This record gives sequence, structure tokens and C-alpha cells, in this order.
Amino acid sequence: MTYILSAFEAEARALIDKYNLVKTKSGKYVLYKNEELLVFISGMGQDNAHKATQYLLLNFPNKKDDLFINLGICAAQNFYEIGQLLQIYKLQDTQESYLLKTVNSDIQSVSCFSSTKVLNRPVNEDIAEMEAMSIYKEVRTYFKPSHISFLKVVSDNFNPVKFNKGFIISLMNKNLDPIMQHIQNMKEINL
Repeated sequence: MTYILSAFEAEARALIDKYNLVKTKSGKYVLYKNEELLVFISGMGQDNAHKATQYLLLNFPNKKDDLFINLGICAAQNFYEIGQLLQIYKLQDTQESYLLKTVNSDIQSVSCFSSTKVLNRPVNEDIAEMEAMSIYKEVRTYFKPSHISFLKVVSDNFNPVKFNKGFIISLMNKNLDPIMQHIQNMKEINL
């Protein structure tokens, strides 16, 4: 099984549609699934991501070869293009830093500042987002390091606006093939 956690349904809509995932509710959470994929929607921010990840791990136990991916949007430095797909190799917040395993693929690896709020100015890292740190702290004890991946699509260059759902869906649709190839690469590495 591949577990995919996204803050917003729009961030996972491309996968949901491509694989005809069935929508269900579990507790207060919405999820979409089939035999191979389980997409879980957490809501925005560290606290929502933390609670949703705990719920997911307790109610949908993973097996040894299962994969976990956090898929979402991010702000990035000006030299990253809007719509560019990136994978996180370094995760930083104000107190901690972790180096993550990455998949050898065409997706560029970047450093990430995981913030507790929306940022409107650049940080020292390549990108910033609002869920990864709390997710990683939960999943790192349940999944092997090579079975965890954080994929982010650039939505803005630290000039946040209120994004409409269609914009986020279009960004993710453009990256569906590389996302699926990334998942396949993760599976092959772990055979």
C-alpha cells in the first residue's frame, strides 16, 4: 500500500481521478482509496497534519513494504518555477533539522523550512510549507527511511495569495506522471 497524505483534497485530486479512488470517511477525516493507494486529507498546518497522521497510523496500520508520501504545494525561492515538482532531502524548522532519504529520479532535491504559518518572505531553505515536520516526526518510527518521501509542487515564490482549487489541481495534474514514476522508483528500490 502507498499512503499519501495531503493537506487539501485539491493537492491529491489528480491521483484520485486517475485511479478512481473511492471516497470514504473515517472519523472526522476524508480519505480516498483502492487496493494500492490510500489518500488521506489532513487539513492545513502543523497541528492538523500531526493529528491526521496519528489517526492514519493508528487506524490504518502499515506493513513492512508500504510507502508513505506527503504530497502538497509549497512556496519556493524565485529560481524555482511555479508548478515545479520537488522532493525534500532536508527538513528544518526553528528547532530541529533532519536529513531524509531521497529517490534517485529526475525530481530535484531541496531543503525545506516547515513553518507554523504562511510565509510572505523567503527563508534560508529552498522551499517552505506547513505540514512536513509534524508528519515526519510521526511516520519516521512506522516506516523505513527509504519508504518515506515528501513531494512538493511550487505554488508561489513567497508571494502567497488565496489559491483557488482549480489552480492547485492544475499544478498537480501537470506533475502526475513524475509523481507516479517517483512512487514506482520507491517500490523498485525497496524490493
